[in-house]
Amino acid sequence: MVFIRKLGFALAATIIAASWSADAAACKYNNGLACPQETPCCSLHGHCGNSPLACSTGCDASASFNGVCERYTPATLAGGKPKPVPSLPKGSFKVVGDTGVAAQHIALVSPTKMLILDKAENNPAKLPDGTAAYNVEYDLTTNTFRVLEVQTNTFCSGGGFLPNGTLISGGGAESRLTHNFRTGTGFQSLRMWEPCEDASCHWIENPQDPMWQMTGNRWKQRVAGNQPRSHQQPTFELYPKPEGYQPVPLQFMIDAMPYNLYPNVYSLPDGNIYIFANQKSMIYNVQRQEVIKNLPDIPGGARSYPLTGSHVLLPLDPAKNYAHEVLVCGGSEAWSTRAKAIQSCGRINLNDADPQWEMDQMPTPRLMSDAVILADGKVMLLNGAQVGYAGFLRASNPIYTPVVYDPNAPLGQRWTEWVPSNIARMYHSVAMLLPDGTVFVAGSNQNSEVRFENVPFPTEYRVESFTPPYLTTDLPRPEIVSQIPAQLQYDQQFEVTIDIKDGERYEPEITFMFGHRGFVTHSTHMSQRMTKLVANKVSEEGTKITYNVFSPPTANLMPPGPHYIHVLNNGVPSHAEHLILN
Repeated sequence: MVFIRKLGFALAATIIAASWSADAAACKYNNGLACPQETPCCSLHGHCGNSPLACSTGCDASASFNGVCERYTPATLAGGKPKPVPSLPKGSFKVVGDTGVAAQHIALVSPTKMLILDKAENNPAKLPDGTAAYNVEYDLTTNTFRVLEVQTNTFCSGGGFLPNGTLISGGGAESRLTHNFRTGTGFQSLRMWEPCEDASCHWIENPQDPMWQMTGNRWKQRVAGNQPRSHQQPTFELYPKPEGYQPVPLQFMIDAMPYNLYPNVYSLPDGNIYIFANQKSMIYNVQRQEVIKNLPDIPGGARSYPLTGSHVLLPLDPAKNYAHEVLVCGGSEAWSTRAKAIQSCGRINLNDADPQWEMDQMPTPRLMSDAVILADGKVMLLNGAQVGYAGFLRASNPIYTPVVYDPNAPLGQRWTEWVPSNIARMYHSVAMLLPDGTVFVAGSNQNSEVRFENVPFPTEYRVESFTPPYLTTDLPRPEIVSQIPAQLQYDQQFEVTIDIKDGERYEPEITFMFGHRGFVTHSTHMSQRMTKLVANKVSEEGTKITYNVFSPPTANLMPPGPHYIHVLNNGVPSHAEHLILN
C-alpha cells in the first residue's frame, strides 16, 4: 500500500563527482572506487589523498580522479573567489537518542516532532497501564519521546498529509491481545494526527464508524501463494470517499504480481499519476480510471517489495520545465535468502515523448535502502542489505556505507560513497531529511518480535543523526531573517530576506529549495518531493539580500499540505522554515 497526496485527496495505492569514469581502476583502500574529486590522488600505498606526497612518485593515475595525479584546488567563480570545501567530505554519523519503539514508520509532523509507528509488540516504551507502547512522538530538540495510545494495529500501514497539515494513517494488520500489548485490527483503519507543540495532541480514531474505514483491507501483505484472498487488493480508493464508494480495480497491479507491494506513485504536471511496481510502470488518469501510457519495464529485475529497491522523484527545476525524472535503484535478484542484491539503477524522464530507462551502476549492490533527498538536491541512499529480500530474518550482509547520487553530474560520475555507520539497519529501517539539514536515521528489526539475544541482528532502537558534508564547510549557514508566510497559495509571490553572514571570502550563489518530507516505511518515501523555486534579487545591503520568490505554480507540481523552504548559499543550507501550501 502507498499513500499519495494529490489535489487534496489521499490515494492509497555545486557538483562533486564520484570518480572519473564508470570503468576506472579502484584505489586499494577506497571501497572499490577510483578516488573522488577532493582527494584525487591514489597514493603509492593505495590511499586517496590531496597532499604533494600522495600525488607524486608512485601515484596510480588509473585509479585517480579524472585519470591524472593532480592535486585538487577548489573551483573559483567569475569573481575569482573560491568555493567552500567541506572539512568532512564524507559526512559523519552520531548516535543522539533512542526511539522507545521500533521505528518501522516515521512522519515529520512539525519542525520539531517526528511521529514513530511500530506494530504492536513488546517494546521497551510502556503506556501508563504497563503494556508496551508501539507509537511515540519523538522530540527532535531534546531527543526524547512521548508514548502514544492507538486503538488499531499500525503494522505495515501507509500515510500521507491532508492539505491542512493533518497526517492520515491508513491500513495496518491483525488484532493482537496479550498481557504485554493490546490492539484492535487495523486492516481497514484510518487514523488522524493534528500536530501540536505542547504534547496535547493524540491519535484521532473511530474504528466503529464506516466513514473511518477504508473499503478494502490494506496491508503490504503478499498477493500471491497461500495468502488469504481478503488481503489481496489490486485496487485503489480515495479519501474522502462518497457514500457507496467501491475500490477501483487496477489490472496493472495484477500484472505486477507477485512483487507489487508498496508501489511507488507520483503526481504529474498534467494531473495524471505515475505508478511503479515490480519492473513495470505506467501513467494513469484517476478521474477517468484510464491508462494513459504503459512504459517500458526497467531492466535488471524486480524492484518492489519484497525484492525492495529504492525509488525517488528527482528534484524539480523550473529551468528544466519541471521535468519529472524518477530514479529506481537496487532490489533483489530473486525471492530467496541467498539472492544477491541488484547493483543497477534506472532513471526515466517522464517529460520525454517516448520515455526510456537510462541505466547506471551504484558502487555496491543494495536492497531495502532509503532514498532521501538532501537539502542541496542530491539523493542519499542509506540502510539496507546486500543479500536476501525484505521480511523477517530474510536478509543478511548489511550495508553500512551510504552513497550519494548527484542528478546533475554526467552518467558514470554520479555516485560518491560517504562515511559508514557502525549500526546494521536492514528490514524496517527509516531515514528522513530534517529542517536543520541533517538526516534522521532509525529502526531495523529483522525479527518477528522484539529480540535482543540469540538473533543475528537484535531489534534496534538507537537514533543516529547524519551530518552531510555541506554542513562542514567554513562558510556560515545563511539565515532567513524575514517572516515567511505561514500559508502560501500557488504561484504566489512573497518577499524573503536572507543574511549570508559572509560575502567576502565566497561569491554568493543563492538557491531556494521547497520540499515535502512525506511518510516513510519499508524503503518507500510516500509523497517525498522537492523543487527549486524561482527567485529574483530585489536589493542587497551588506550581507543581507532580499528576493522576490514564487511558490510552485500548480498543485500537480507540488500537492497541498505541509512543506519546508530553505535557502542555500554555495550549497550550504539554512534551517528550513515550515509552511502550509494550499
